[in-house]
Amino acid sequence: MKRNLSFVLIWGIVLAAGCFLFKFSLYLAASRIYQVDECENIFIARILAAGQTGNYFSFVSPLSLVLAWLTHGIAQSVNIFASARCFMVLIFWLNLLLIALATGERLFSRRFPIALMGAISLAPLWDYGFEIRGDNILLTGLLLFWCAARNAPAKLQSCFIAGTITVALQFVAFKAFVYTLPLSFLILFFPPIDRAPRWKLVLAWVFGATGMFLLFRLTYGMAGLWQLYLSDASRVFTDASGSNRFTPWATLERLLTQTPLLLALLFAGLITMTMDLVRRRKAAFTWNGWFPETFLLAIAFAALMINPTPFAYNLLNLVPFIFLFVFRYVVLFLKDSWTSPVWCPLFISIFIFGHLVPFGVATYRHLNWTSQRQEEIMQLAEALTDPVKDPVYDGIGMVPTRSAINFNWFLHSFNIRNFTSGVWPSVSKMLADRPAVVIIPSYRTDWLPERDHEFIRDRYVSIADDFLVLGKVLPAGGGAFEIYHPGRYRIATLEGSDLTGTYPAGIAGAFAPEIAGKVTGILDGMKLTNQVVELATGTHRIQCTLNCQPTVIWLGPKLERIGRHSGGDHQMLFVNWY
Repeated sequence: MKRNLSFVLIWGIVLAAGCFLFKFSLYLAASRIYQVDECENIFIARILAAGQTGNYFSFVSPLSLVLAWLTHGIAQSVNIFASARCFMVLIFWLNLLLIALATGERLFSRRFPIALMGAISLAPLWDYGFEIRGDNILLTGLLLFWCAARNAPAKLQSCFIAGTITVALQFVAFKAFVYTLPLSFLILFFPPIDRAPRWKLVLAWVFGATGMFLLFRLTYGMAGLWQLYLSDASRVFTDASGSNRFTPWATLERLLTQTPLLLALLFAGLITMTMDLVRRRKAAFTWNGWFPETFLLAIAFAALMINPTPFAYNLLNLVPFIFLFVFRYVVLFLKDSWTSPVWCPLFISIFIFGHLVPFGVATYRHLNWTSQRQEEIMQLAEALTDPVKDPVYDGIGMVPTRSAINFNWFLHSFNIRNFTSGVWPSVSKMLADRPAVVIIPSYRTDWLPERDHEFIRDRYVSIADDFLVLGKVLPAGGGAFEIYHPGRYRIATLEGSDLTGTYPAGIAGAFAPEIAGKVTGILDGMKLTNQVVELATGTHRIQCTLNCQPTVIWLGPKLERIGRHSGGDHQMLFVNWY
């Protein structure tokens, strides 16, 4: 009776925590700051949906195809991102459930709710698990692979599934083979018992892999995307062999504060397993012990170490496998002592203060990093542009409802050398050929050479530190100016222009009283009667009194005035390592 009550109590606690965390994950998905990779994936999905792969840089993956279908017809960037994040929340919770199932515990066993609680409180997964990135789909496939391999590694159907997943994941992420090929080798040539001849296992794997490859080849071919996939594969392998590398220590360092108990148990487990290996030697390499999880962990760790750019999101494909190894260690070597009445309170206390508290601290910090500023910029950019005629440039793709300026719209540490060395047209050349009416600076545009920044300063004015529009500040009395993109512009005095640096000292822009800023003078030989004018491409001239310094500012198709916008720091618009 007491065992049944404790079982019900444990399940009740886990379900209550799960419901709370599910709601919290929905809130974070809707409000947390977006990362540059998410913007890239969304923008490329829109390129695929529009059939413009020949006009703009793009790649194709199952995630991008799903996002293309999911966001098709959505007219606002904010809603596009929200829809994609909502989809990724479902993937996030599927992965958490698969982690618990991958422990091998039965769904209604006493240990399964504990495995589930441990899985849903892995802090690094809350950092990146619901982001719009292919690594989360890769994790889903690897967990499905492991569930099939661990539970029945010598069955023909398991090998068939392993073959299909191996090929499918290769289309999800090019690095997938680093995980899937060693795991396939394990289940094909080191099964627990000879339930079937090895040649049959290999044949089942080959059939599964061949069938999945033909399915993708046929699908991509019919959609006209096969050559795009091949060209992207070539680009990725070229990038991987480049010189843009760094070590993984900054990424691994995050685990010290986010998962200290997991690390402690990992090192304890490794020491114990080493001693067991010395003592038992070959007998330790069995599927009934720790060997499979150790092999899986070694693959995941090796994949991180050989990754030329091990950004922190790569913890998505390491931490779950650390957890599986640790859980297996706890089950095998602590046995049932951690659920006994004597030791249970101690283990619960250690779990709370060594795991749940660090998880809470690490996850709570996301509330301080919201997407509010990013969404404001998306909405302002859309208000100032026509979706067909007016391009936006940011090098990232955070306004997916607007077109880019060039095929090479994407700015990344892998390709910045192409812009600076002359392999590709410079950003200033691209802006000259097809002027963007809005530029959104960020830490990535800081990488551009000074000649590009000088070009931008000459043709654009600053509404905020992270938002520029076409325009010009003229000298007192007026003068000639050039219009590079036809459309509606506002003519105003500098004091009433709403540009940064024109607000009253000590008052935030949004709260500063607006100044009418009307210019009395002559525009192209005609009396200037309205502040909003339609200007064609070419040279224009304003003449006014010497005590007036006029400005020309892009307004777009419908606004009468941009207004004052406080805040905004282009270097903090995207933050990768907070």
